[in-house]
Amino acid sequence: MAGIAWGSVFYGHSVYLTALTGDGRWSISQISTGIMIFWISSLPGTLFVGYLIDSKGSSWVVFIGACCISFSLVGISWSQDLWLIFACYGIMGFAYPAVGAAAISATLSPWFLKDFGWALGLSLTGASAGGAIIPPVMMYTIQKIGFPLTMIFAGGIVFFVLSTVTFILVLTKPVTTQSVTPIKSKNPIAVDLLKQRVFWRISIAAGMALAGQVGFLAHQIPIALQQTSEFASVFSVTIVAISAAIGRLITAYASRFFGVTKIAAFCYAFQGLGILIVGCAKTTALLWFGCSVAGFVVGAIVMLSPMLVREAFGSSDYGKNYAAVNVILYFFAAVSPWFLGQMFDYYQSYALGLMTLFIVQIVAAVLVLQNFNPAKINP
Repeated sequence: MAGIAWGSVFYGHSVYLTALTGDGRWSISQISTGIMIFWISSLPGTLFVGYLIDSKGSSWVVFIGACCISFSLVGISWSQDLWLIFACYGIMGFAYPAVGAAAISATLSPWFLKDFGWALGLSLTGASAGGAIIPPVMMYTIQKIGFPLTMIFAGGIVFFVLSTVTFILVLTKPVTTQSVTPIKSKNPIAVDLLKQRVFWRISIAAGMALAGQVGFLAHQIPIALQQTSEFASVFSVTIVAISAAIGRLITAYASRFFGVTKIAAFCYAFQGLGILIVGCAKTTALLWFGCSVAGFVVGAIVMLSPMLVREAFGSSDYGKNYAAVNVILYFFAAVSPWFLGQMFDYYQSYALGLMTLFIVQIVAAVLVLQNFNPAKINP
């Protein structure tokens, strides 16, 4: 599930951006607007997917996600009008929380009352595998058979794999409870969290960190193409994915011994350093090194927000609590790739945009350490 979600959607944005702008018909800022629409469209899904999984189970939620994502992948490549491309990005965004981190963490939460971070880290290793394999394969097949046919095959594979996952989820239930986590409140939205300062502290810090990551990854191939060959640019995606797999496991293991906020601050600053190196890179070797530094914490940053929510507010009503935080995260994620695209079209360079993302990451690292004491919130 993570392999498909990250490989075809999260890391896939850079592939689609490159393919859609390669013939000059659409500009980078126009397709970046589509990516912004994707993240904004994710807000309704992420707000309710946790509640639905908590109360009804995850199988049918994942199946709806499979249908929408497979349809939107095919639609993006066959659309002849910009508004249709935007519509497909919107459908994809609406469905992404049903197969992404929100659904995965909400599905795992009732299974692992202890070592949740370790379990989440292991499961999200599939994200790195998908990111390392799927984008390079898609770029290769796009060159051989074209963008539309490639996306027909991709959409079919997405539907088949996620439908299989759905069938497996129907047959399995947490051995500890033999049922989904019960809902403690009838309110599907965690409105009470809005009154807590720690909610905003976590949401804004994690949102800024995710903004830096999403902006960089959405434009990674075009960024690399300014400095190196197409092969080296695509390979940089594989470098990020492999580094993310290593970093995710190390982060999951470190969560047993170190506080989540300290780990988060380190990861946010470390990714900022990687983005800064990429922005200053003049050679392929330095570009790849920057991608490996930024990629080392890509997986960690994705899993840190659910870990921060779990540590601060506990496992009760986890799905809707994480969904509330995720709404803020996705607002930040929506603006970042759009901003980077606008900066490129205006300056014909990514340098200033990447420097801005570096600053955002450093601010996030400082912010996540301020006035956060989980022991007082969730004793």
